[in-house]
Order: sequence, then structure tokens, then C-alpha cells
Amino acid sequence: MINYTQGGIERNGSISSEVMYRDLFLLNPQPMWVYDVETFEILNVNEAAVRHYGYSREEFLHLTIKDLRPAADIPILVSAVKKVRKYDKLYSTGVYRHQKKNGTIIDVNIQSNIIYIDGRKAELVLATDITEKCKADEKFKAIFEHTRDAIIICDDDGNCLDYNVALVDMFGYSRQELDQINLFTLLKVRDGENSHDLWKRFLKGEIRSGKMHLIHKDGSLIIGSFNAKPNILPGMHLCVVTDITEKVLKSKALIVSNERYKLILNAANEAIYDWDIERDKVEWGTGFKDIFGYDLAVYNNHIWSDNIYHEDKERVVREISEALDDESREMLVTECRYVKCDERVALVEHRIIFLRNVNGKAIRAVGSVRDITDYKQNLHRIQLQNEQLKEIAWIQSHVVRAPLTRMMGLVELLKMGEYGDLGKEEILNLVQQSATELDNVIKEIVNKADKVQSEDD
Repeated sequence: MINYTQGGIERNGSISSEVMYRDLFLLNPQPMWVYDVETFEILNVNEAAVRHYGYSREEFLHLTIKDLRPAADIPILVSAVKKVRKYDKLYSTGVYRHQKKNGTIIDVNIQSNIIYIDGRKAELVLATDITEKCKADEKFKAIFEHTRDAIIICDDDGNCLDYNVALVDMFGYSRQELDQINLFTLLKVRDGENSHDLWKRFLKGEIRSGKMHLIHKDGSLIIGSFNAKPNILPGMHLCVVTDITEKVLKSKALIVSNERYKLILNAANEAIYDWDIERDKVEWGTGFKDIFGYDLAVYNNHIWSDNIYHEDKERVVREISEALDDESREMLVTECRYVKCDERVALVEHRIIFLRNVNGKAIRAVGSVRDITDYKQNLHRIQLQNEQLKEIAWIQSHVVRAPLTRMMGLVELLKMGEYGDLGKEEILNLVQQSATELDNVIKEIVNKADKVQSEDD
């Protein structure tokens, strides 16, 4: 049998050794061979190696392991074997290049053990082809280093383990500084949020993508779109960040521009005003008189706030004041009741777009006031009609079904002539009852539908 000793493995000719040899070596799905450490000759080879390298078994046994290496790599092989001879290592591993019979170069992971065969020192080699994995690693490395998106790999505590050049460029830190930085240093969380709680949710897989605010080395804000994956390897977490700051700012500017344009287009049915905040002077368009009836030549600068319905005035004035003080606020939309010139109360929508200086102070505003009373009433009516139509649909799909199903079953009994304990006359009476019930349900549906129609008219 095969005896495992401190110096290696000895093999004798017993039956059990042949079985084990066949199972562990000849039938192994991975290429394996045994070579003489002194002469480099291949002493034995399994079927997997024959298939993978393209040599026949006979050809293999006339080769040395030098024949499996590209010519340029033979010195590396010789150096490695010298160490095996000198130190008598029991086990070794490494990644090398091999060459098949047809000349194809492959990358292999070699694992080897010292064994003794009939007193000869040899090495048992197991070769795993990792060519595709190496190609994939090279592709990943190229993407990692050359993509414009920032890529960062962190440990469980958020410490930076690896990152690409794009991350260095995005945040302005040197590599030496980033090596000492925690992910939380780069992250700006919203008020009321906790960065460590967010990190825990990420590690659980609850947060995979979205937008986040980041902090440049100089303190400026970066708006990033991220995609992340926890545990790409145990304890290693990947995050890819795209800087969308410029895109977001342009988008906001476009939204503000579009909103101003909409205000001008809707001037026919909205009261438009231009508010010089620094001088507290308001100039109204003609729409205000047309919609609310006030003569602009008579009423003063504060005509808007003076005529807000008394129960809504405090809230609206407070909302406008808070919006003015919020340096990041670009628009305010609010609803309230407003007293017209004829003392009727209208529900209005008030929209204000703020123009700010470089310090964020509001210096001017463009606003519009729109009477939405009819719109809200119509919306409420439509909602009521929808509820009624839902009720009709429910009656049709549920209440009608019961008597109809009974009638169908009773008619089937009559057709088959199988009445059971019921007589024919009794079944006909039941059919009549179900028909009457169905007729009543249909009348109810018609009445409800007529009511909805009349309300719509």
C-alpha cells in the first residue's frame, strides 16, 4: 500500500495501493503527472493531462517537464526544481505558464508534493488551468484602472483596501492619504441619518444603488450616483461611484428655466408678479385683476398677503419666510384660501421661484397665483365617481355571480332529470327565486350607473 512518511510517500505493489493510485491519480479530473526531480523526466501521467495537453500517453512519457514550458520560462523552472532538490520541500504551489502540444500557451496553478518511487526522488504535480481566470483578472484590472468611475474596495469597518486612479482624482486626496482614510470621511449624510446605520444596511444587502452626497478634500460637495455590492469576497465590499454633480446642477437649472417659461405661458389664467426682495417691491401682471378683481392702481404693495384667508395667513407667511432663508431652496409651492374682491373665497395655488446671488441670498422672485377652486371641486367629483364605479364593478363581479351560478346549476339538474330529494316543481321555484334576485341586482346596478351619469351631466 501507499505509506505516508515524513520524507514523502513510498509505494509498494500491493493491490490496495493500485486501487488508491488509480483513484487519486489516474482517475483525477485534473491533469497530473510525476517527474524525476534529478532528470526532469516524466515518469507517469494521467488521462486528464493527456486530454488537456494534446500529447498521447506514449508521447508524454518521452518528454521532460521542460517540454511543457515556453522556452523563455525554462530558467524559471530550473531554478524552482533546484529549490526542491535542496530543501526537500513536501508541498509547493505557484502560478506558471505551460505550453500545449499545439503551441498554445496557458496559465496554470501548480500544486506539488515530494514522493519517492522505488527509491527515486520525484514530484507529484497537479495542474489547474486558470487561463480564463487570468484573462478575466486582466480585464478587471484594465477596467479598474482606466474607468472614469471611482472604484473603492472597503473592509467591514469601511477602511479603504483598494481604489483606482479615478477615486484619487474625484476626491483630491493623495494615495498616502487615502490609505489612512475611512469611507465615512468621504460621506455626507442627511440630517437625521447615521452613517454607521447606513453602513449596516449596506452590509445586509438592503442598499445597493442610489445617490449620495460626498465631500471633496477641499470641503466642496460632490453628488455621486453609486452601485455597490457587499462581500465580493468575505469581508471585502465594492462600491462604484459616478460624479453626477454637473449633471444634477444643469438639470436643476433647466427645471428652474422651464418653470419660469411655464409661468409666462400660463399668464392668461394666472396672476404673475415680479418681486424685488431687496427693495420689497412687487409688480403684478394684469392677470391679478382679471382673476381676483382687485384694482392694482388702488391696492398697495402687499395686496397678496393682506387678502389671504385669515385661517391660512400665518402658515403661508411662515412658509415664504422659511423658503427665503433656506439658501438651497429654489422654489416654493403652496395652497391656501384667498378672498377675492367680491368677498368670495377661492382656493389658490401659489408658486414662487427664487433668484439668489452667489452667497445664496434671495434677491428676486418670480411668482404666480392660480385659482384652482373649480379644478379641486372637479377632482373631488371625479374621485367620488370613481368610487361609485368601483362599487358597481364589485357588484357585477361578486353579487351577480351568486344567483347566476345557482340558476345555472338548477337548469343543469333539470336537463339531466336528476332531482334528488327535490321535486321538479321545487327546482323550478328555486330557479324563479334566483332569477328574481338577479333581476333586483341588475336594477340596482342600473340605478347606480344612472346616478353617476346624472352627476357627471
